[in-house]
Amino acid sequence: MPRHIEHVQELPADSPVSIDNEDKILYGDSHLDINPADEKTIEGSRDHELTAEQIAQLRQRYGHKAEADDIAPARDVQMIMEKVIGMTDEEALEVLVEAIQIHKADPNFPPWTMSKLRALVEGYKACDMSEDDWSFDTRTEAAILKYHSPYPEVRSVTEPFDDPTIPVETIRSYTLGFMFMAGATGLNTFFSQRQPAIGLSSLIMQLLLAPCGYFWARVVPAWTIRLGKWELPLNPGPWTFKEQCFSTILFTIVNGAGSAQILILTQRLPQFFGLDWVSWGYEILISISLQAFGFSLAGLVRRVVIYPPQAIWPGILPKIALNRALVVPEKKETINGWKISRYHFFMLAFGAMFIYFWIPNTLFQALHAFNWMTWIAPENYPLGIITGFYGGMGFNPLATFDWNVAGTGTLTTPWFSTIQQYFGQMTAGLIIIAMHWTNSYWAAYMPINSNQLFNNVGGAYNTSELLGSDFKVDLDKYKTYGPPYWSAAAFFTEVGWYLWYMFSIPLIITRYFPQIQMALGGIWRSLRHRESVYEGQNDPHSRMMAQYKEVPEWWYLCVLVVCLGFGLIATLAWPTLLPGWVLFAVLLFHILLLVPSVVIESYANVRMDGGILFLVLAGLWLPGNPRGLMVALMYGTQFGQQTDNFINDLKFGHYAKIPPRAMFRGQILSVILNTFIWLALTNWMIDHFQVGSFCNWDNKQHMVCAGVHGQYALAQMYGGFGVRNLFKLYPILPWTFLLGAVVGTGWALTEHYGPGIRERARLTWSEHKYTWTNRLFFKPVELVGWVDPAIFLHGWVNWTGGSNLSYSTQGVYISFTFMKYIRHHYSAWWQKYNYLLEAGFDLGVAISGIIQTLIFAMGNHGKGYSIEWWGNTVSEAGVDYQSYNQNATLLAIPKDTGYFGLPPDQYPMSF
Repeated sequence: MPRHIEHVQELPADSPVSIDNEDKILYGDSHLDINPADEKTIEGSRDHELTAEQIAQLRQRYGHKAEADDIAPARDVQMIMEKVIGMTDEEALEVLVEAIQIHKADPNFPPWTMSKLRALVEGYKACDMSEDDWSFDTRTEAAILKYHSPYPEVRSVTEPFDDPTIPVETIRSYTLGFMFMAGATGLNTFFSQRQPAIGLSSLIMQLLLAPCGYFWARVVPAWTIRLGKWELPLNPGPWTFKEQCFSTILFTIVNGAGSAQILILTQRLPQFFGLDWVSWGYEILISISLQAFGFSLAGLVRRVVIYPPQAIWPGILPKIALNRALVVPEKKETINGWKISRYHFFMLAFGAMFIYFWIPNTLFQALHAFNWMTWIAPENYPLGIITGFYGGMGFNPLATFDWNVAGTGTLTTPWFSTIQQYFGQMTAGLIIIAMHWTNSYWAAYMPINSNQLFNNVGGAYNTSELLGSDFKVDLDKYKTYGPPYWSAAAFFTEVGWYLWYMFSIPLIITRYFPQIQMALGGIWRSLRHRESVYEGQNDPHSRMMAQYKEVPEWWYLCVLVVCLGFGLIATLAWPTLLPGWVLFAVLLFHILLLVPSVVIESYANVRMDGGILFLVLAGLWLPGNPRGLMVALMYGTQFGQQTDNFINDLKFGHYAKIPPRAMFRGQILSVILNTFIWLALTNWMIDHFQVGSFCNWDNKQHMVCAGVHGQYALAQMYGGFGVRNLFKLYPILPWTFLLGAVVGTGWALTEHYGPGIRERARLTWSEHKYTWTNRLFFKPVELVGWVDPAIFLHGWVNWTGGSNLSYSTQGVYISFTFMKYIRHHYSAWWQKYNYLLEAGFDLGVAISGIIQTLIFAMGNHGKGYSIEWWGNTVSEAGVDYQSYNQNATLLAIPKDTGYFGLPPDQYPMSF
């Protein structure tokens, strides 16, 4: 259907055209074209008319700006042009002044744009511009801010208009979405416990979805199904962008086994708890409770992390960019000399990475782990440990040529976040090296960078050696076996988590307190007075979404109550050993942690995982009760992750203009269907693979369940060995909570009150006193102000899981190139292609990796194939790889005692 603008009337060529200044604008597959050959003048709300020549000049200059500056993509030029024409200088200045105030401390707002806005509000004389040029630039910047988005990354994947008549909830969008969800759930569930795992990513399914939608639109007859007053067309016409996005939401929110799978496997399998009371009823209740708990909280915090434009959520932008490239037609245009369309650029990036990934992943694996400095002296311990890729610290300026190691996520994470995390990780690495070489907390007797627990003779800590027949700690066995020990990296990461939590929470709450206060007040007013959830939101995307029926807060509260009820029934009606009050404590814990965690992720793409903090609390609540702690662990660690996933999808729908109630229905139905699919398959796997030692390390099908073993070990560590004993073994740990809270609160207060104190000193102190104080104190503090400590400290915990700088250094180079340099100097190119490059490369890695795994890991009757040559073995020769396999330490076990660590008479015994 051709698109049009309401209130614009076609007139003869010699007549003036009047453009109303209202906001009722509708666009479709074509674009408004103000042709100077047809219209001689245009009247707006300004005091003068624009002639045909002026219109042509405006259009030409705007087109140039679309390539040179940070404004809307060329396809949106006409809509923004109409807004520029209809805006007065006074209105534009009001918009710019408000934007400067809102975004003055916004790290995602382009600094070059902020500088320009500050100059424009000073007037044309201060800018050294003609009045006409200043007026045009002022109105152009204001129109973009008011009617699209202040962020180039958001403008690159969204449109400044919406057509509410475009189909969304159609038979085909539900059918295709649920088909892909079911298929992905089945495959991902089946291979989830395999090592190496195989899975279908959402990018793969998005790529397959589009041709299925086009096929349906072309082949299925245009019949209508009538159900009472409802008319449901089988084929409502061309496959639309909104249908593509809605179906994507159905299979991205849940496309594999739910978090309860780990719990069910540990409870049912004999090598873990081996409980025979676990039934289908229990599994259904606990699974739906775990899955939908996060859904309810996500809906309740929409005002804080979905609707504010500052909540960008960079991680979802490639998905939107890919859907737009697959479905939305575009005009031919030249952007910084590039003419290739989005779709062809994406396919080119995908094809190139699909082919290239064979090289570092299979053919020349030294490019994957490019620990080239260790090749000089493979057995040199300091060289291998400091520069190594596998078990070392990764201090290597050129550590990998594998996109899967260095590139994933770097084209979505803002540059300020990437570089600050990197410096934080580097600082932590230097501290870890110092701890290892000084043998702090016996670190020199263990590999430097291992996330494994060790016993006092350097072997893997086996929690089953401590347990009696009741799955609780046997004191006699414990006295013989001893406590567990951490490597230097694992210990420092634990310290980093504690510091980060207690530092970030007061800082983020203080920094965003006005928004949080407004959102919480809005929730109360919505429940009491039925106030709109969009109240107080004046950004263009929220204004466009306000035309749809919203989802009231009480709907999400009902889901929360149902999930809590299911959880209480499951944990109390069956012998889980979990007290009912723990679920309420879990809920309170996540309510307190939710807002600061999702706020930092929404603008910095940094996720605050509350799992470690919850483990400490649960260990204090349930000492000596690993079975009960296992259930609490699933609620505590997976709750936040599920909430995060649902929030991502809600923001995805917000950008794509999916009606909120359609999102609610689709997500609820997907969760329920997904739960029954993966539960049925998991139970079949338990029964089918029982004889084949399912989840044992010697499983012939490689179904070793590494994640299940890890979670079971955590339950034994914190529920069996206990947090009190852990704090006695490492007495510095509880103090890190206090240190983080004190420093975090101090930083937050300084950030909040510091500028006022400085200004008061400037006004009241003598010039001499202020000058010296400013030079020695205020300016150094101001220089430190560019650091976001919550992001910097997150770099400390990036050593989690045996990671190192090898996984970050190349990412810094890539991030600087695309997220800093190209974003600034070639903004139009960046807006059009950046996220498609990320999506294409990630998809190429995913599909190429699946094929290579099927051939080289599962081929030859399950024995696999290998290509043996120097390029595939050189990286694994030496101390670096030995440390990765827990076989290289700085110090040997003392011969006089035969063990390291505490003597038996000093073992912590708080059981």
